[in-house]
Amino acid sequence: MAADNLREDRLLTIKEVAELTGLAVGSLYHLVSARRIPVTHLPRGCIRFCYSDLMTWISSLTTKPKEGAL
Repeated sequence: MAADNLREDRLLTIKEVAELTGLAVGSLYHLVSARRIPVTHLPRGCIRFCYSDLMTWISSLTTKPKEGAL
């Protein structure tokens, strides 16, 4: 269980988030500047993304299908 907590609390770089989401790095910077994606600001202008916050954000954007669809 400790390994799961480490993964959820891991801070990701913008390149890792781009690979994970399939979004371009430029698109991610746009989302950050518009405050539309959860981000952690570190000293010297560095930014990181908490894995668990990112998964929650993605989940909030996911549309669930209606029951009986298809």
